[in-house]
Amino acid sequence: MDFPQKLRTNLLRQFVILLFLVGSSQLGFSQKTIKNIDSTLQVLNRMPSDTNKVVLLHKIAAHYNVTAVDSAKSFVLQGLELSKELKYKKGEWMNLSTLGNYYERKTLYDSAVVVYNTALKIVENENSEIGRAIVYNNLAMVDIRKGDYQQALDRLFIALRAEETSNNREGIADGYNNIGVVYYYMQDYDKATTYLLKALEEQKKLGNITGLQQGYNNVGAIFDYQKKYDEAIATYKKALAISQELGDRKLEASNLANIALAYTKLEDFKRADDFFEQSIAVREEINDKNGLAHSFSSFGENLRLQKRYQLAETYLKRGLTYALDNNIKRSARETYSSLAELAKDRKNAIAEVEYLRKYIAINDSILDETKTKAIEELETKYETEKKENEILAQRAQLAEKDLQVRRKNTLIYGGFSLAVALGLVGYLLYNQQKLKNRQLKKESELQTALARIETQNKLQEQRLRISRDLHDNIGSQLTFVTSSIDNLKYALDGTNDTITGKLGNISEFTTQTIYELRDTIWAMNKSNITAEDLQVRIANFIEKASKVDNSVEFSFTTDEDIKNQVFTSVQGMNVYRIIQEAVNNALKYAKATKISVDMKTLANDYTIVINIVDNGIGFNKETIEAGNGLSNIRKRTRDIGGKANIISEEGKGTTVTISFKN
Repeated sequence: MDFPQKLRTNLLRQFVILLFLVGSSQLGFSQKTIKNIDSTLQVLNRMPSDTNKVVLLHKIAAHYNVTAVDSAKSFVLQGLELSKELKYKKGEWMNLSTLGNYYERKTLYDSAVVVYNTALKIVENENSEIGRAIVYNNLAMVDIRKGDYQQALDRLFIALRAEETSNNREGIADGYNNIGVVYYYMQDYDKATTYLLKALEEQKKLGNITGLQQGYNNVGAIFDYQKKYDEAIATYKKALAISQELGDRKLEASNLANIALAYTKLEDFKRADDFFEQSIAVREEINDKNGLAHSFSSFGENLRLQKRYQLAETYLKRGLTYALDNNIKRSARETYSSLAELAKDRKNAIAEVEYLRKYIAINDSILDETKTKAIEELETKYETEKKENEILAQRAQLAEKDLQVRRKNTLIYGGFSLAVALGLVGYLLYNQQKLKNRQLKKESELQTALARIETQNKLQEQRLRISRDLHDNIGSQLTFVTSSIDNLKYALDGTNDTITGKLGNISEFTTQTIYELRDTIWAMNKSNITAEDLQVRIANFIEKASKVDNSVEFSFTTDEDIKNQVFTSVQGMNVYRIIQEAVNNALKYAKATKISVDMKTLANDYTIVINIVDNGIGFNKETIEAGNGLSNIRKRTRDIGGKANIISEEGKGTTVTISFKN
């Protein structure tokens, strides 16, 4: 017994198997990710500009093509430029292929084809079979995405011949697989089956168990679409055996679900129930929420076909709960469709309309098959009523009084039906437009975020460039000035104490400027400064200060919570300068013998508090005008959004307290 078209469509819509297309995989040129990308980038910076660096740039670009496509282009262009400098042709076509992959992932297919064709010219000039296979395979992938299957086939056969010439058995297996999948897209199921079976044979020779697993899934799907359900079940069971051997529980659950669906189409519901229950048990064991949503819904549909309506509703609602809780929209959409069918089977029109409304609300296309059918049903009802009214009008000709009554009823019912039909259509279109607007808003927000990230990256590059210029140019010039002054002092050899003293002051000022320049470069090189970095910097400064005057006792303390703080470069630099200014004031003017610096965070708050205390001579704030040092402390505190409090009395030392929110 064949299934009605509506039920077949519903089952196929819930079908969980996918046909796998295999991209270019020869000699490691596939889009594979790098486990530790940070260390790889560090290695890249230390490498000489040779062919090995070209290959590494290519691998990094391929990594970002998968993980963060917008970052890939910079590395692939570097690899391409270095390849041209070295006249390394293999590096050129490798990086051009990866650049084409970048454009392909950005859906810029015309740009991808231009780049692939450029790579193809190099490959043909070099007569590289490996390169020919990769580039033609990449061009075929673009054709498939654009729906030009015949051209994709032509290119896949060229790639296959190149694989056969270079005797790349793994590439040959992938080529057969891709050709089979394209024939499937062209609905030539016999040829699709032939090439997928050839791919399976190659995978058997290679002993590639993962390839066999995918191959059996593909062949099973073809048999299923050809309604050869017995062959499909046998093939799925082979895939199931491999999944169990590999311990791949997730694919095992999918294989079980596929077998269950095939038995459902054979109307062997008892076996279908058994395999559905096994699939659900595995997915519950591994907590596969996505899979559970599909399995519960598919099982519910199976039970609905058996007219076991109460149990069907239980499983469908369990599947819907998983789908909604985990935002699995496709599964939720299909479950609403099945619940609407169930309500129709039970002749519950109100529930049917409600589930249909929810189905439409979650659907992300303009009008899918279910929505179109719903509108067609409403239009059919309206046309039926019109025909009935026409029949009534013809009969009314026999009795004028009856005709008038029936005409009034016809106008009322017909108008009401038309209003309901138009209202529902309008409601469907309104909801669909809301979904479209929401999607456009999300896309706009994503573009804004990407632009912000790109701006931040450019600012960081500019900051690093400025810091390098400061270090390489101004730093070296100041060092030269210091050295020249010291040579002058040595040449004068005490002959003029005044000049020697002034030269010493200039040398000391220049040396201090170099230290401050290094501190500035340190802050500029970091977008964020950890509390630990700041502690080390301050501790180094205090240690140097203690060496200047051995009679002064220094102490520097922090609490445990401060270790977890992270400051911006502006905050970190200003805090460091404030402490530096306060300690220098205590040494130069206060004649202090004890100086302490204490950093802490307030409990249950994000406020940072820093106290710099000395036991020096102090000063009277009423009689002494604040100098540049105290003004700088207040200004720097305001720059980080904080408050500064300076307490001092003559003979009782000075306490500088700053606080700010982090």
